[in-house]
Order: sequence, then C-alpha cells, then structure tokens
Amino acid sequence: MTREKIGETRSLCPQCLKTIPAIKVAENDAVYLEKECPEHGKFRTIIWRGVQDYKDLTRYACVTNRPTKVAIQEKDRCPEVCGLCPDHTQNTCLVVMEVTNSCNLKCPICFASANEKYKFHPSMDEIRKMYQTMLDYVNHPICVQISGGEPTIRDDLPDIVKLGKSMGIDHIEVNTNGVRFGQDIEFLQKCKDAGVDSLYFSFDGMTSDVYMATCGKDLLQSKLDAVKNCEKVGIGVTLVCVVSPNININQVGDVINYAKKNVPTVKGIHFQPIAYFGRYPIIPRDLDRITIPDLLNAIEKQTKGELRADNFIPTSCSNVHCDAKSMSVILEDGSMFPLTSRALGPPRKTDAIATKTRKEISDLWRFIEESINLDEDTNKDNTWGSFIERAKTMYLTVSTMAFQDAWNVETERLCNCCIHTVTPDGKLIPFCLFNINGEDGRTLYRHEMWSKFAKKE
Repeated sequence: MTREKIGETRSLCPQCLKTIPAIKVAENDAVYLEKECPEHGKFRTIIWRGVQDYKDLTRYACVTNRPTKVAIQEKDRCPEVCGLCPDHTQNTCLVVMEVTNSCNLKCPICFASANEKYKFHPSMDEIRKMYQTMLDYVNHPICVQISGGEPTIRDDLPDIVKLGKSMGIDHIEVNTNGVRFGQDIEFLQKCKDAGVDSLYFSFDGMTSDVYMATCGKDLLQSKLDAVKNCEKVGIGVTLVCVVSPNININQVGDVINYAKKNVPTVKGIHFQPIAYFGRYPIIPRDLDRITIPDLLNAIEKQTKGELRADNFIPTSCSNVHCDAKSMSVILEDGSMFPLTSRALGPPRKTDAIATKTRKEISDLWRFIEESINLDEDTNKDNTWGSFIERAKTMYLTVSTMAFQDAWNVETERLCNCCIHTVTPDGKLIPFCLFNINGEDGRTLYRHEMWSKFAKKE
C-alpha cells in the first residue's frame, strides 16, 4: 500500500470545533484528510478519488484577487475570526442573504436547519443594511442569492427584491424549494416583475421516493408544476440537486435529461454532493461521501458519454477542488454539444476570474456573449451562424460544488472561497464556514450569529 503525504492544512475537530492541524494523504488512488484533536482523537475522511487528477487540477488555480476592503483586521485566526479578514485571497462572486430561517417544509436534509432554535425574520431595515454591506465591500456586478429557510414564505419578498435593485444590486436570484411558486403563479409573476433575475431551485430527482428521503414528503409534482409556471412567466431556473450515494446518485442522468427537455426555462443544473452540516441524518462515513470525481463519472456513465467527465473544468474562482462546470448547447435533436473541455487547458489569464464569474452569474451563467455580431452572416443557412444564434438561448450549464463540513474542511479552501453569507452586523463569511456545525449541532457562526438578531423559540 503506497502512502504519500501531499499537503498540510488546518481543519476543525468535528466534536469541539477547535482548529487543529491536518495533512492530506494519497493512498490507494484516493486523497484523504487526516487530523487529530488532543481531546477527541483522530479523524480520517476521503476528499477525492483519483490522485493524479487531484494534483493536475492545480493548473487551474487563479491568481489571488484579494478583497480591497475587509471588515475584520485580525490575521492568522482563520476560521475562528472571519468577516472577511486580510487572510482571505478571493473577492466575493456571490452573496447569500438569508431573509428568514422559517420554512414551509421540515426536510430531513437541510443545510440551514430551518425551523429550529430561533426565529430569524429580519426587518426591511436590517435587510437594507445587509444590501449596504454588499455595496460597501463587493465589486460590481453584485450578485445576490436571497435564501433562507424558505424566502417565499415572506409575502414581502417582491419588496425585498425591489429594495435591492433600487440600491444598485445587479443580479438577484431566489433560492427556493419551489412549493409556493408551483401553487401561486401570481406571486411568481410579482417576484419577476419586482426584479428577480432567476431562481435557484431545489430539485433532487425524478421519482417520489427521492423526495420522501430528502424532503420528508412527495414533492415531485410540486417541483414539476413550479418549472411549468416559470416557463409561463418567462423566468430562468437553475435546478439544484443534492446528491447522496444512498438516495439519488443513480438519477443524475435522469435530471440532466429532464433539464434538456426544458431548456431554455432551465438554464442549468447544479449538483451538490451532500455535505454534513445543518440537519443531516447520519454521521458520515467514507461510503456516505460523493466526491466530485464520483459525480462526474456517474454523469458520464448515465448520459452514455454525451457529457464526459473531462467536459468539466474548475471555475478557477474558488479553490480548484471546490467546483467544476460544463457548458453545452442543446442541439435540435435534443443532444448536448459540450463547449468546455479540459483538453483546452486552464484559462490563460486568471487575475480577473472573480469579475468574470460575477459577470457569468449575472448573465445566468452564460458563456455565449450577447454582443456576438452576426451581421456578416448574410446567408441564413450558414451553419456556424445558426449554431451561435441557438447557443444564445438553447444552452445548459451543468456544474457542481463540494461544500465542506466539519469532517473535511480545509482552511485554504475557506480562504479561497468566493461565495459569502452576509450578516446584519456587516460581515461576509464563507458559505461553508457559516454553516459548519459539530456533532452536537453547535456552529461557529450560524446559530451564534442569527441568535443575536432573532427571537428564541
């Protein structure tokens, strides 16, 4: 058995959440994170399958683009002190703003532990302050994801959106379970009219049993109804699929096939390998993990090679081991024509990756620029011109992001993060760090932060 130490980092003890040293070890063609807490002992967790692939991805690492302004001046205390701090190496690409921790569901799997511990329901004045934090610290275009809990339980959601747009927020998407939008098309229309640019829409599979496992009830028809309503009002959707090896890994191809048939309403699919923070059913073992290579191989197999693992490349904005994205044009026969490939290599210029990524988000993750000029194509039958015209609307992104939990968290990935949660007291905290909790449910930030602004139940 060959064993190779390939890196050092800092991590957290899953029991006490204290910062402890960790090493990354390559063994049996997999990469593991190993760490030891003086009080609670040793922990070992798989973080990647395919050692050479793990090493090769460093080619995609971007030039660091540190925030020009930070709220916290203390250094060398990550992750205990964050907000951001001078140790952070990447500008904000996407801001998550939670407007409630209440929800119309109580799913067995929920990163936000919705409906628990306290009642967080910020006033419009507190929401205004969170928008102002973005304007003070984030470069344009500013892309915001309104989240929760379930934001659609707020009847004033259109007013929240209008407020953001009036203050200068460039792009607003709503992170939703879609239940209300499937039942109330008038409310969906109001949200669109208020300025919602897109929906980030939980969609875990194509059969009822999947939703029984992830949501505690059969929501399949409700999800399908919501997508149909989005088509009627003309608003784009990214389907968000939390992938578990025990629940729905066998349905990633089915979700892609469904998405293809519903382009251009469906703009993308975002697969999230299950992370064990918030509310989750088990203490994870290695066999309960889906690594990014596991997911990409499942996609290749279930799409019969129509979308291959090597069609996915890191965004080069966050850490290269955090995410991967593909972009395809949907052809007239319904097949995907991938435009991304690792064979093309990493981007040549990476010092403006954060700006590029914000631009992509604000354009609904679009790689095809609206400014492409086809005036020279006087022949309407020109194949290339027709392809480019089709690509402007008939495209589908398939992406993934492996969020971190207390078992597999790495400090350098936190410092590289470009997805940040905004808080009412003017802080921006990496999404994973904000949500991480220990085995006993205690968090470093979420419960402690929100309880300051919430009514305890």
